[in-house]
Amino acid sequence: MAFSVNTNIASLQAQEYLRVNSDFQQKTIGRVTSGLRILSSGDDAAGLAIANGYRSDQAVLTQGIRNANDGLSQLQIVDGGLNNISKLLDRARTLATQSASGTFTGSREVLNNEFQTVLSEIDRQAQAIGLNTGGELAKSLSVFIGGGKTSGSITGIQNGSVAVDLSRSTVDASSLGLKGYQATSVTGTDIGNGSATTSVAQILSDVTNSDSQRMAGFTEFVFRGAGFSGSDAIRVSVNLSGVSDTTTLNAAINGAIEAAGNGASPSATAFSNANIKASVVTDANGRQSLAFSSSTNAFQVAAGDRTANALLGNFSAGATGADMSGSVSAGAATVAGTFAASAGNIIVRFMGSSLSAPVDLTLNVTGGTTTVTEAVDDLAAQVSGNAALQAAGISLGANFSIGQTLSLVNAQGEQFEVQVAGDVTNALGFGSWQRSGASFDATSITGAAAPTAGAANLEISVGGGTTFSLAVTSSATLADAQTALNAVFAADSNASAAGLVATNDGTNLIISSANGTSFRVNEVGTNFLGFGNAASVASAASFASTVPAASSQINSGGASNSGLLDFSAIRLGNDDQTITLASTDPTGKLHTLNVTLRNDGSERNGQSIDQAIHSINRAITLSNDSTLQKLVAVKENDGGVEKIRILGANNSFNVTVAANATGNTGITTGQGQTIQSDLLDGGANSDIATQANAEAAVNALSAAVSALGNAQAVVGRGQNQFNYAVNLASSQLTNIAASESRIRDADLAAEAANLTKAQITLQAGIAALAQANSAPQAVLALLRG
Repeated sequence: MAFSVNTNIASLQAQEYLRVNSDFQQKTIGRVTSGLRILSSGDDAAGLAIANGYRSDQAVLTQGIRNANDGLSQLQIVDGGLNNISKLLDRARTLATQSASGTFTGSREVLNNEFQTVLSEIDRQAQAIGLNTGGELAKSLSVFIGGGKTSGSITGIQNGSVAVDLSRSTVDASSLGLKGYQATSVTGTDIGNGSATTSVAQILSDVTNSDSQRMAGFTEFVFRGAGFSGSDAIRVSVNLSGVSDTTTLNAAINGAIEAAGNGASPSATAFSNANIKASVVTDANGRQSLAFSSSTNAFQVAAGDRTANALLGNFSAGATGADMSGSVSAGAATVAGTFAASAGNIIVRFMGSSLSAPVDLTLNVTGGTTTVTEAVDDLAAQVSGNAALQAAGISLGANFSIGQTLSLVNAQGEQFEVQVAGDVTNALGFGSWQRSGASFDATSITGAAAPTAGAANLEISVGGGTTFSLAVTSSATLADAQTALNAVFAADSNASAAGLVATNDGTNLIISSANGTSFRVNEVGTNFLGFGNAASVASAASFASTVPAASSQINSGGASNSGLLDFSAIRLGNDDQTITLASTDPTGKLHTLNVTLRNDGSERNGQSIDQAIHSINRAITLSNDSTLQKLVAVKENDGGVEKIRILGANNSFNVTVAANATGNTGITTGQGQTIQSDLLDGGANSDIATQANAEAAVNALSAAVSALGNAQAVVGRGQNQFNYAVNLASSQLTNIAASESRIRDADLAAEAANLTKAQITLQAGIAALAQANSAPQAVLALLRG
């Protein structure tokens, strides 16, 4: 080998190995003193990233376990409260059973006072544990614990959360069925024997009241609720024979309610299931009034005549019930003689007054032969013989004779309207609108004569709406008349919105709607275009009755409701509107239903407020959804204007009102918005002041115990869910910590051996370096020689 003085290779190698051993010793000392294998990213970058993820998961799970334990503690508090409420129900059942005994001779009032106290305490304790209606815990409680994984559409957050839905586990008296839904008479009125002017006897002896009765000696109440509303409303006819005071009246009403519920129709069955009962309530001043209650259903009660209106506390003067009648009068008096030779059949349409669909009556008229008297007699016979019109309370005005103004009357306080087509000589006084075939809802009308030159005045009513007039300069040429008519249609916003276009069949002009809008046409004066005759006169679009300013409808207190919703008839074929009802069930599942109101060739269910209500209720019934079937749309008189209200036995629901093309038809309240329900004031408390009420309370309490058990089951399931979740999270936490330890923690036995090795190697290296550094001195021996 070569000997060199300038470069000591052995020393350099010794220095490098010494540096490596020194670094190894330092790292080993760090691992031993920290207990960690990875001291910096350079030690194991991939392992450090994984370990840090594990450490973060442990932090989440540690807090998640605390969250679950907090939730478990809260549910245990709730569970204790439910046990207390269970004991209160036991006491209430004891009191009710005691009062229900026919041999009880003590004071039921004393029992009832304690009973009401128990109900109040149930409400207080339900609120204390957060499970009253709208309470702090009466909702879906989602607790994030962690440890979840993403799979398909389920995110890791969702999988790592535990949900306990208490939104339908409320246990206040109302939720337990001990406070139901009650419709009460007008506040402050008195029909008891102590009243000087409005006692039951005085109401029944009032001639004005008795004259309004559909059947002498019987008064009617009208009930509307889920499954029995609109044209399917239940009319309860009360036999007044033997009725002289509130006690006999109450018995007679309940007997009539039971009889009405025994009917074979689905609406009668729904009414029976609602279990509505009448009662007489006495206020603090001793005034007596009627009330109607149901423990399960929200409902509306209305008077069917002035007698019932008075019994509900709606008076005009003394004992006389407020007037409920409204009438429709023609715009001109009827004329004597026969119809003109050009006359044809006349269609008389009735809408409103809870009619689920328009009722069209056809009067068969032979021009030059049929007399107006015969046509009016035919109309009177058809009105009196039509079951739908009779149920709606519509009749021909009394003692009518030719030469007078023809009128039709509704005695039930509901608005209705009359429209006529085909009476081209206006013999009945309702206008000279043209008729197209046997259908009233014409979307195409053919002129009765070829056009002639002249300045025509054309009247059009779209969907029964307000008449608008169009001036058309006609030509004797069919094509020119068509062109002129289309130009006028294009220039008029009403005609354009209705999609009106003119065509011809080679002889006569034809007016049609391109979007399914129904319309009527009348040409006033000279018949230049062929849509009138020599006797054509200006026509009103429709003749509508007024309604009393005071409402005879009473809604049940305690029900959820949408508030009053304004409605305007849908006139145009392209003005559809969708209404969405939404409510959650006891499990928290959302149930929705879309109802589309329209007036076009596919369906005409938005021509009137009654059609809209019928369509909403029909869709609810056909949904076969038990949650949504607790809702019902009803009509209410708001200061003389009829509006829609949706009632519900659900704790809450909402109504989304879509905006339509015009924005001013259909339900106009809150278009483009979602309306959240709120609760109507009032409601009915169970009581045991009488034996009959106590018997009903016993049944209600049995159902309440079952309802409380359901709530306890939900809370119990929630406690188990949290326990299961804590067990899993604890297991995950342990295993994740172990996984992190395997990656991050040092093996101290190995590191201790490494430390000993490093110390020995370092000492040896230092000694070897000393030898390497002295190696060049051996070269001096050569020089000395």
